[in-house]
Amino acid sequence: IQRRLGRLLHLVAFTWWLWMIADLFLIQDHARKVIKAVLLTEWTVGEITFSLGAVLAFVVTLWIAVWLSRLTEIVLEEGVLRRARIPRGTAATISSMARYGVMTVGFLAAASAAGFQLSQLAFLFGALGVGIGFGLQDIVKNFVSGLILAFERPVRVGDAIEAGGLGGTVRKIGLRSSTVRTWEGAEVVVPNGQLIAGEVVNWTLSDRLRRIQLPVGVAYGTDPGRVVELLVQTAGQHEKVLSHPGPGALFKGFGDSSLDFVVRFWTADFDSWVTIASDVAIAVSEALEEADIEIPFPQRDLHVRSVEPPFERILAGKSSATPA
Repeated sequence: IQRRLGRLLHLVAFTWWLWMIADLFLIQDHARKVIKAVLLTEWTVGEITFSLGAVLAFVVTLWIAVWLSRLTEIVLEEGVLRRARIPRGTAATISSMARYGVMTVGFLAAASAAGFQLSQLAFLFGALGVGIGFGLQDIVKNFVSGLILAFERPVRVGDAIEAGGLGGTVRKIGLRSSTVRTWEGAEVVVPNGQLIAGEVVNWTLSDRLRRIQLPVGVAYGTDPGRVVELLVQTAGQHEKVLSHPGPGALFKGFGDSSLDFVVRFWTADFDSWVTIASDVAIAVSEALEEADIEIPFPQRDLHVRSVEPPFERILAGKSSATPA
């Protein structure tokens, strides 16, 4: 707000300074007449008649509307709504709707200041409708999808989502597109139509709980019940692992080189689930080592069916040799 008001004050001060300079040089009246004549000069294009003054009034009014809409969004989202107890993502929706509402009113005010009549606006909207029919279907689809996202809110600002092979956190939801910040740090602009028409996995729509699954393999000959008890106990010792629902471990089956287990546990800290999984994995490794339970590496039995004669003699000689 301070930056924008500073720019506006600089512009007003500069304009006032120019006007005072004109008054000092006694050319203020002449400048007023010249400016008035230029602004009132009219042009006619088809059935529409406009002047430079009308165009300037339209641009200035629209600029003020855009400035006020942005200011309204900032005040609501960063000031008023942040202190209100409302669901996550609602503040962004309300502030965005207020911004677009101010912009709509500002556009109508700018059109009125430029001297446009309702019939002329109807002609403009009719031409826009023809353009939509020829090539703006995607824009209209994304616009309607943006309204659905704003009011139905299947995806909200701050949600962790996966859509179309893209995973990240929603940073902004606009009327045409949304911004998703990926786990690697890139910001991807996604058309709203993809978030509505496609399949979207929302990890944080209702809550920020996350279940973590950690596979573990131990050597054959180990007591499975002892391993299950050790895994549950180790996972439950982490401070960010929930006790309700509590951690659990399952014996999955017999692998090629190991007895396969999986330990599952929940955390409410969705943003740190990768770190939590790493901490629990380290703790499980240390617990298995302290309990003298081996984590095996893959082993294979090799059966030789045919050998070339030179190698066969060498192998035969080694097998018949006696140790010294």
